[in-house]
Amino acid sequence: MPRVPFSVTHSLPIDVAAQRLLAGVPKLEKAIPGGGKVEATQIGEDGMLLRIGVMGQTITVDSILTADAVGGTVEIPLVLAMMKGQISQMVEGAITRMLGADPQKQAVEQPA
Repeated sequence: MPRVPFSVTHSLPIDVAAQRLLAGVPKLEKAIPGGGKVEATQIGEDGMLLRIGVMGQTITVDSILTADAVGGTVEIPLVLAMMKGQISQMVEGAITRMLGADPQKQAVEQPA
């Protein structure tokens, strides 16, 4: 399976970045075109493994959170290999959106 490296920089405290990434997983699942399933497993204090089920295939995102970035690899099934560039961009975009979203601010802004 092709493995594509990625890195998304941030300027958040690590605990805030981790909270935002975990809070974004359900939103990621809802955003998958045609529906999909996302399973997230936290590995230690700084790692996360995402398994994204789409089109009968599983895309695996293995990531490490550091003080200034989220980096890792996206493992793409051979069936989807011709879309590896787009898939990698989607993963980076989703991580960027997750890190930018403030769950507390969103809760305050939503009408009761």
